[in-house]
Amino acid sequence: MLHALKSEIRKLLSVRSTYVILFLVLVFTAIYAFYVEGYRGLSGSGASQVNEYALREIVLIATTTGSIFLAVIGILFIVHEYRHNTIMYTLTASNSRTKVLGAKLLALLGFSVAFTAICGLFGLLSYFIGISLRDVSLPEQTFDTINIIGRIMFYNLTYALFGMLLAIITRNIAAAIILLLITPTTVEPLIGLLLKDTAGYLPFTALEKATAIHGDVSMFPGSLSTASSYAVVIVYLLIGWLVAWWLFLRRDAN
Repeated sequence: MLHALKSEIRKLLSVRSTYVILFLVLVFTAIYAFYVEGYRGLSGSGASQVNEYALREIVLIATTTGSIFLAVIGILFIVHEYRHNTIMYTLTASNSRTKVLGAKLLALLGFSVAFTAICGLFGLLSYFIGISLRDVSLPEQTFDTINIIGRIMFYNLTYALFGMLLAIITRNIAAAIILLLITPTTVEPLIGLLLKDTAGYLPFTALEKATAIHGDVSMFPGSLSTASSYAVVIVYLLIGWLVAWWLFLRRDAN
């Protein structure tokens, strides 16, 4: 298993798109944290925008902006092997397809944690540099470290897992990315109009409500509690990954 894990990590880090995507996310983070919030304070009314929650908002936006990109990395990580037909070499080199899938999963999760940490630290650094260039003092900050980091990690890891899940099921870059983009932004909102109070049982809606990254809990539809929303997301992931595991074992098997 350790050998398979090392192999998957090398694959993930040897793909050029991994670094291109990370670079783009850092560029977006710098624009937002350094210029928009730090140097200009354009999202609010200048100096008054610097409040006790400034660092919390910077960390949340800087880290979760990359969630969709993490999912894309997960998609490319899987689909590239099928596209270039190197998956058969990977499967032949191991005595268990489950070990191969588990190694890929652990490699992506580890990378996602590192990716999130890099974005968060870079966002804070960019913000401090930006705010140092204007005459504003940063007040004492309110930052619930365990709560914030826990929500961010759950949010980003969920997106990464959904991306990889779509890749395993579809084996097609275009199909997986399209499904990833339209499901939370178009499909679920439309279905939510029909479900109304039960819209909270939809996966991405439950994820947004559970983590409340992009708004207060009351903004999201449904009567589910925060704990129930977490449970809904976990159930979707478990069912989806059981299906993905079964397909990974059965497809192209002799």
